[in-house]
Amino acid sequence: MKQRIALLTLPLGHNYGGIIQNYALQKVLSKMGHEVLTVNRRADNPHSRIKVLASKYKSDFQRKILQSKNPKYLSYNTVFKQNLSFINKYIKLSPELESTEALIAYFKKEKFDDVIVGSDQVWRPKYSPNIFNFYLDFIEGSNIKKLAYAASFGTEEWEYSNKQTKKCSELINQFKAVSVRENSGVQMSGKYLKMQDAILALDPTLLLEAEDYSQLIGEQQNRSGLFTYVLDDAEIKKDFINSCSEYLKLEVSTNQAKYPTHIYKSDKPEDYIVPSLEGWLQGFRDSDFVITDSFHGTLFSIINKKQFLSLVNVDRGASRFESILKQLGLEDRLVYDVKKFDMAKLENEIDYAEVYSKLNILKDHSLNFLKKNI
Repeated sequence: MKQRIALLTLPLGHNYGGIIQNYALQKVLSKMGHEVLTVNRRADNPHSRIKVLASKYKSDFQRKILQSKNPKYLSYNTVFKQNLSFINKYIKLSPELESTEALIAYFKKEKFDDVIVGSDQVWRPKYSPNIFNFYLDFIEGSNIKKLAYAASFGTEEWEYSNKQTKKCSELINQFKAVSVRENSGVQMSGKYLKMQDAILALDPTLLLEAEDYSQLIGEQQNRSGLFTYVLDDAEIKKDFINSCSEYLKLEVSTNQAKYPTHIYKSDKPEDYIVPSLEGWLQGFRDSDFVITDSFHGTLFSIINKKQFLSLVNVDRGASRFESILKQLGLEDRLVYDVKKFDMAKLENEIDYAEVYSKLNILKDHSLNFLKKNI
């Protein structure tokens, strides 16, 4: 039966992975015949006039008084215009909702059959506009079916306060069904939230095929050689990538802004503009080898059947990488210490026939979770 479904994920805009996982889940559910909309829950007015003016004055002060190289003030919409264009084109969104009260009013007006929380790090308090909203406190007591699909805590450390733990435990046990993205999430749901029935499910990006993403980016034009997507801008990682480039005899390419907006190394505004998500997808598809420290960068290496390495940053959460790569028998692609890495391992090729035999079983399991509970 066709259902009207609302998806609740972290605010979309600045993060390629967050956007594409939401696109994927919306696409999967639409293919099943459902009407799907993503709830545009924003942090409480992050781009208010006061905050924007403060940022402008700070930028002017640094340029004119401190003689720093940062360009004139760049608005959020300017820096992330390519991402926002993708969202507007491919993702159906609700109006911006900036408070619990706004969510309550919206859901009273709109008639949804189901609300699905996920995927991505929706259950990590420090990333959430309001952690209780992501346990659906705003429809507490309603007849709307509550589900979690591949929700992630982002880390294997428990980051909730006692108050958050108590309230979220009450809320999660009102869900019809719960699936989480990492093995550690299954354990933490049981230990801290008293949810004993949580199961493991794939990130939604893995529910689509490589061809689904190719439809967004067109035909291959040029090989991207050694494609990199690295979030932690550390010199040691740059040196490691250059060493791998020399060993593999591949030219390095990327699809990232030259500089993040908080690092003032250029007075050229274009150096801070985030490139298109389509270019990011194309980089993975058309590469010969990938090096990344991103969870979704790792997944798109697998989706496109690329040889790859994943650089682990324990502080940002290693369990996300370890869980999926262990399930697929790819733990050897994790690099915990680039200083100790043996370059000869770059020659070890992934057997994707074996990987996909495991992945297809996990995919069926995850799709069945959705079909059974919606």
